[in-house]
Amino acid sequence: MFGLFSKKKKPQTALDEFIFVMYGNPPPAKRANVGQAVDIANELLLGVIDRKEIGRQAIALNEGSIPYSTHDLALSVALNFFKIPENTPKLFEAQLLARLKTIDWLEKGLVAPMLVRSFEGVLYKIYKPG
Repeated sequence: MFGLFSKKKKPQTALDEFIFVMYGNPPPAKRANVGQAVDIANELLLGVIDRKEIGRQAIALNEGSIPYSTHDLALSVALNFFKIPENTPKLFEAQLLARLKTIDWLEKGLVAPMLVRSFEGVLYKIYKPG
């Protein structure tokens, strides 16, 4: 009530600052469903990347400090694979569809806006038209 009971934390690290900017202060509790995030990331990547690799990446990211939603985690996992240079040719079609899908998710409030901007910025640089 009137901010008297809010429990804002002071950032201890640059990662804390990033989390507060992206998710608020205090940030929400971890809430990603890793299995579902793997399924979504696999869809974003059009099944081109080995599902076990997607799973390993999802688990590793989810074990970190960022309180991903399921869709945020899926987007972050997919982005890691889109950024690998040897994947660029085989993921060209996938990145186009993924970029469209993230706009839909953004409109539905399923992903953090800053994450979508970052995703779009990185993919534009990697996959920009010749």
